[in-house]
Amino acid sequence: MTTRPKVLLTGVAVFLIAIAAFMLIGTNSGNAPGSAQPEQASSDPQAPVARTGLADSSDKVRLNLAEGGKALVGETGEIVLTLDIEPGWHVNANPASMEFLIPTVASSSVNGQSLDIPTQYPRGRVSDITLGDTALEVYDDGASIRLLPDEKQTAALKEAGKLDMTVRVQACSDEGVCLAPADLPVALNLDETKPQ
Repeated sequence: MTTRPKVLLTGVAVFLIAIAAFMLIGTNSGNAPGSAQPEQASSDPQAPVARTGLADSSDKVRLNLAEGGKALVGETGEIVLTLDIEPGWHVNANPASMEFLIPTVASSSVNGQSLDIPTQYPRGRVSDITLGDTALEVYDDGASIRLLPDEKQTAALKEAGKLDMTVRVQACSDEGVCLAPADLPVALNLDETKPQ
């Protein structure tokens, strides 16, 4: 009987710490009136964007297509998404170690329609962070998620010419402070991956 209240109390404590971190990040972000921030000119869609307000997981995690987006060259192929996570941070594994934690989840769509591509998640690393008696499994920098479309899906993707993907993550520091979850988008333009 005492384990459940401990887990609940621990969850509330983590939540309160996260709120305090959001408030600190928001007040110390360097966005004070009169402070100039240089504009970044980049064609990279994952380039950080200056914004105000609470921090979220996209401030600590980026999403990259492996091999520069060269996927689906044959009849079938895998699409590899790699997490670029800042040092001192991690994201929850899939499946998450506890029911209330937000797992890392990949989703995809073609022309606005959801496409259920089989997805292979890496095994999480058992971290030093524990809630109750449970050590949390996490992904670190460089973790790769593999989308494995079948022949029918591959044909549909090639016909559409583009696959939109989103990975939902929740970044947490190695000290256990978690940021709000974020959806990280990336698009695979299949017209650019065809062999010459």
